[in-house]
Amino acid sequence: MQIRHKKSLGQNFLKDKLILERIVDSSEINPTDDVYEVGPGDGALTEFLFQKVNSITAYEIDRSLVPILNKKFSERNLEIVNIDFLNANLEELSNANSVIVGNLPYNVSSQIILKILESKITFKHCIFMVQKEMANRFILNQEKASKLSLLAKLRADIEELFEIPPEAFNPMPKVTSSLIKITPHKNYSQDFDTFKSILTVAFANPRKKISYPLKALFKTIPKFSFSLDLRPEDLALDDYFEILEEHEKQI
Repeated sequence: MQIRHKKSLGQNFLKDKLILERIVDSSEINPTDDVYEVGPGDGALTEFLFQKVNSITAYEIDRSLVPILNKKFSERNLEIVNIDFLNANLEELSNANSVIVGNLPYNVSSQIILKILESKITFKHCIFMVQKEMANRFILNQEKASKLSLLAKLRADIEELFEIPPEAFNPMPKVTSSLIKITPHKNYSQDFDTFKSILTVAFANPRKKISYPLKALFKTIPKFSFSLDLRPEDLALDDYFEILEEHEKQI
C-alpha cells in the first residue's frame, strides 16, 4: 500500500537502511529495556528496533498508518497507541528501563522534548532524530546559552550522536537532521517550574543586559558573582542557579 505523506504532520520517513542500522546500534538498547517509539510512520525504524527487543509500544497520531503497521508487524509484539504523543500520559512510560525513541516531526519536536523533560518521569534515555538547528538549540553551548539549552541542561545531558543527510528521508527535507541522545540526571534539587519562569523573564529581551530582567525579578538586585553588564545568553548555568537561589529567598 502506498503511503501518502502528510505535510501537516511533518511526516518525513527514514528510508536509508544503513542510517537506520546505525541509529539502532547507537541506541544502547538492551533486551530487557522497555522501548517506546514516537511516530513510527511506516515502521522502518521499528523493524530495526525489533532486532534489539521483543516488544515495542508505538505512539502514532496518523490513524491511516495503524492498519499498515499492524499488518507489517502482525507476527511481532507491537502495541500501537493511536494518539498524539503530546496528549499521552507519560506516567505510563515511567521506569528506569524506559527508552524513548523516534524520528520526531520537525513542527513539534521541541514540544515533545520539553514535555518529557518537564514531566519529571523516570527513564533510561531518549534517542531522537530532530532538525540539526533544533538540536543545536537544546545543546548547551559554552559560548552562548539559550532558554531551551539551559532548561534541558537542568534536567538532562543532551548530546549529538551524528548528522543525518536529507537524502536519507522520503520525502526529502530541505535541512540536515541530527540524532541526539537525552540522558536524565539521576538527581537534581532545583525547582524546574521556578527555574523556567526565571529563564522566561531573562530571555524575554535577550539583547538587553541581564540587569534589565533582574529588576523585574527583584525589588532590590542582590550582589551576584557575575557582571550585570552581560546579556542573558552570556551567563552560565551556575549563574542562573545563583539567581534562582536568591529568588527563592524572597518567596
